[in-house]
Amino acid sequence: MKELLSIPIKFLFVSIGLILLSALTGLFRGGARPEWELYTEQVRSILVAFVHPEKLTVTTLSGKEYPFFQDFWDVYSYSLAIFLPALFLSLFLSLLLTYLTILLPDGIRRRITRTAALLESTPDLLIIMIIQGGALYIMRETGVLLFSVAATASDPTYILPIIALSLIPSLMFYKVTLYLVNDEFKEPYIDLIRSKGFTESYIFYRHILRNIAPSLFTHSKAILLLLLSSMVIFERIFNIPGIFTYLIRFPEPDVIAVSLIAFYVPIFLLYAIVTGLIGRSTGQRLEW
Repeated sequence: MKELLSIPIKFLFVSIGLILLSALTGLFRGGARPEWELYTEQVRSILVAFVHPEKLTVTTLSGKEYPFFQDFWDVYSYSLAIFLPALFLSLFLSLLLTYLTILLPDGIRRRITRTAALLESTPDLLIIMIIQGGALYIMRETGVLLFSVAATASDPTYILPIIALSLIPSLMFYKVTLYLVNDEFKEPYIDLIRSKGFTESYIFYRHILRNIAPSLFTHSKAILLLLLSSMVIFERIFNIPGIFTYLIRFPEPDVIAVSLIAFYVPIFLLYAIVTGLIGRSTGQRLEW
């Protein structure tokens, strides 16, 4: 019961932090000197927006004003349709690569680990250029466009942004997962299980993954932050009319606060569910 009560409390504290952070856009509006009265007014306007969301509006550069929710759900769902699959894909690829790596001899395993560390430092822009160039080259040679390389109003793109967004986080998570797995294989109980004739695959899926799950969950937060920061760049490069592009167009404090909290809701629910599943499976209480 106590753990269930802590979930909405955590969400409330994060939401308050996002509101205070969003109001910072008005703190230095008059120059280098902070204007606390204006900051307080910004916080108040954000709270009013949550109480009366139907009154929230955005203003274009031409001065035209229209309701906030007129276009918001479209850009919101578009960003989530890219962000969440990229997150799941990066986790899946890292676990798959880890499993395949542990089946290899030690010498090959070390070389693969060094190669992954090198690829991890590859800039996102270079990866995007390679994937886009490869798709265009295949289309030129075969006449087949595997996937759209940029979004348009009539043809939104999903596959390429999801793949490109997940690559670097996959390599980062792969390094962490491989380190945890190698460390776990050194535990005495692994030798006992091997002596009973169980295969490496059985040990990996039945015991290793369950024991390293809490540590993987902790490290996943860094992957999450990396994906979020990359989304801003990817939406611009792929011409995606997503939520971060929306915030750049309409940088009002109330718009920023409502958008960020709305985007945080599915991430929060996902982490709450995963925390419960890992806690039930391992008996460990996770802090997040």
